[in-house]
Amino acid sequence: GTLPVINKLAINQAIKTGIALNAKINKRSVFDRKNYFYADLPQGYQISQFKNPIVGEGKGILDMPNGQKEVGIERLHLEQDAGKSIHDIDPSSTFVDLNRSGVALMEIVSKPDLRSPDEVNAYVKKLRSIMRYLGTCDGNMQEGSLRADVNVSVRKEGDKELGTRCEIKNVNSI
Repeated sequence: GTLPVINKLAINQAIKTGIALNAKINKRSVFDRKNYFYADLPQGYQISQFKNPIVGEGKGILDMPNGQKEVGIERLHLEQDAGKSIHDIDPSSTFVDLNRSGVALMEIVSKPDLRSPDEVNAYVKKLRSIMRYLGTCDGNMQEGSLRADVNVSVRKEGDKELGTRCEIKNVNSI
């Protein structure tokens, strides 16, 4: 076996994106090995960052019809991408595309500050615009270059408690 080697370009792109998000660039970052089984993760683990990411807290400012909205960024970290499970070619089988497996990916984790579909739309468009301008991502969602894992909690109007959180993985369009 061989040990993983950090991709210098991925580090530079993460730092550049972090600066654009008014985020703290950490002088020390650590990669961890997350061990878990997933059908499109052939080696059975993923190299990722959690406790000590390359980029710490930051913020994005959205221009909304009723004024500006600040969205907190919890962290930006690097990790290995998994493969891609394909469920819509054959009704009785799942295919696995491993072409992107192991490739460096940059993940931006936001704080739970978004309250409507319009805010989510503006947020993803803002992130995509920043990364396209910087050249750190082409932002082509339909090609999988930019994907969103969206956590949704619904509450009835007037209620204080949020409903059960549901994660929608790999949304590939706005």
